[in-house]
Amino acid sequence: MIQNRLCHHRVQGDGPLRIKVSYLSILRDVTRVSEEFLELPQGSTVKDLVALLVKKYGEGLKSFLDPGTEMGQGILVTLNGELLSSNEMERVIPEGSEVLIGIPPFGG
Repeated sequence: MIQNRLCHHRVQGDGPLRIKVSYLSILRDVTRVSEEFLELPQGSTVKDLVALLVKKYGEGLKSFLDPGTEMGQGILVTLNGELLSSNEMERVIPEGSEVLIGIPPFGG
């Protein structure tokens, strides 16, 4: 199977940055996609991305990812494989990044 890969050698400029966003678990059901490529303005943060996603997917996603509240309670967000805490949502997203958002499985 051939996978689409992001081009990591693009030169940063004034144009939009391109990122890959992947969704896990119930968020995949809410968005109806497992992954997508998005363009954001240069300098966008993870919080900016979350606000864009909530605007795009509406109340169904907002109930899980509300950028106006303390995010991260039961939400998994990684940026290029690094798990982010709720106080790291202001981190600027680099060009070609991969963001994964989901709800971790709970077991007993």
